Amino acid sequence: MVARRFVVRQGGGGGGGEAEEHEVEYDTEHGLDILRLQIFSLTSVPPELQKIVVEADGSVVDDGTDLEAISEGLRLVAITGEEEEAEAAAAAEAARAQEKSDEELARMIQAEEEALLLQQYSIRNDGGEEFRERVEPYMHQVLMYEDPMRQEAARKTVPMDELQEKALVSLAKEGNFSPSKDEEDHAFLLQLLFWFKQSFRWVNAPPCDSCGRETFNVGMGTALPSEIKFGANRVEIYRCNYCSSTTRFPRYNDPYKKLGKDAVENGPIALHSTVEVLDMKLVWWNKKLDYVIAISKDGVRDVTKRYTRKWHEVLSRRIITSEDTVSAILSSITGKYRSGLSIDGLTALENRDKKESEELSKAAYLEVDTSISLPGRQSGSVEWRKARVMRFAQKVPNSQEAIDSVQATAAFDGIRSSKWEEPDGAKGCWIIYRMLDGQTCELDSYDLMSANDVPERDPMDWVLEGSTDGGSTWNTIDARSSVIFDSRFYRKIFTVDKRYKANAFRFRFLRVRESNGNPRFQIGSIDLYGKST
Repeated sequence: MVARRFVVRQGGGGGGGEAEEHEVEYDTEHGLDILRLQIFSLTSVPPELQKIVVEADGSVVDDGTDLEAISEGLRLVAITGEEEEAEAAAAAEAARAQEKSDEELARMIQAEEEALLLQQYSIRNDGGEEFRERVEPYMHQVLMYEDPMRQEAARKTVPMDELQEKALVSLAKEGNFSPSKDEEDHAFLLQLLFWFKQSFRWVNAPPCDSCGRETFNVGMGTALPSEIKFGANRVEIYRCNYCSSTTRFPRYNDPYKKLGKDAVENGPIALHSTVEVLDMKLVWWNKKLDYVIAISKDGVRDVTKRYTRKWHEVLSRRIITSEDTVSAILSSITGKYRSGLSIDGLTALENRDKKESEELSKAAYLEVDTSISLPGRQSGSVEWRKARVMRFAQKVPNSQEAIDSVQATAAFDGIRSSKWEEPDGAKGCWIIYRMLDGQTCELDSYDLMSANDVPERDPMDWVLEGSTDGGSTWNTIDARSSVIFDSRFYRKIFTVDKRYKANAFRFRFLRVRESNGNPRFQIGSIDLYGKST
């Protein structure tokens, strides 16, 4: 880390007139992106249009430049139209060719044919009854969401007017002041999901009914009639670590019950009611899947291809029944639940089915550009989350360099009421999020949400970095300065312009909103969005 003073000259030269000079006080530890942001604040030239040249030797400053070694005289040169075109062409080239090569496609098709051939010798010969028995009950659960009483309970719980207003504001920010009904509905759904994420949480172990302190699981109990009434066939028993009292914890599956007083205590409403998962853990748990069945009031569909890039491997594990029988059973169930529809209604659904079939037939042969929200699975034990997250305070006198990382996982747990707070982080701290099992991710954007109190502790300046070697070396992906969060639990979205695949991400928070007399840093949540590979 070296403090530098650069003199940046702008204008003059061949264009006539005198050059403007700007002095920049800069810390080399912060990286080139922060320097560009500082120059932007002085010159109004956006970082992406800056070409910085070292006056002493004419070299161009880039990510590989040693900012500690170069001379202090710099010149800011506007990027020419030809350079912009060259950059755009390079970006377009990188985005081309989603489809796999003919040779690779041929290998995949051959592997699928072999998997289907082997499947014939592995499937169970029960005519598909087991498969039907495992799928059809989900239809009854999904149809509960069509019940007017339950829908009214949902409307009373969800702040409909507030979310509708936020949806329209989000569209207006995109320049869409006259959205269509479909665009409004889509924007509203995004706001609804965001509200849901903030308002509900998964419970690993409930607090003690007697004293409210921590409990541990001691087994399963028998569901009472009043619990079975609301779909709680699973009842967990917990014992208090302190007063030894026992707590019953039924896992309700009825949205009416979940929307009542037990909503927060019993995990999320099944907003995924249109996509139920059979014989698999949720995809972001990084488990192998066999069947993904989408279920709605209008029928069922096998959408497994949408969730895998190795269809031939999945086929080898699908041994409940043959693929033809799967299709026949799903078609039969769908026909049963569409039997009372009008001709126009049936035609609309059949057209939708046809379009989806075409998409699914291609899905397994594309380099799918699927956006996921990291860290994805936001439930799970502390041990599971702790394996992914590290955070350290900057080395300052009398500060603890490595502090227990349990509390740091609150930055990624998706729970509105939790936060990551760093006692000595006001003048510098950092946190790392690591991908597991060799995965990488190319970030598109990220969100930061302010915590519940004390605005002076909010982050104001930071750098986001990515690593391809698990954290040994780092490259700057994004940098921000002078950011203000307008209120508590205020979420800001930041787009990442630099394309960079990484298996670890580090936020280096450089400064809080007010550090005079305030040693602490805090953040409510961090959400990363990108493409995993």
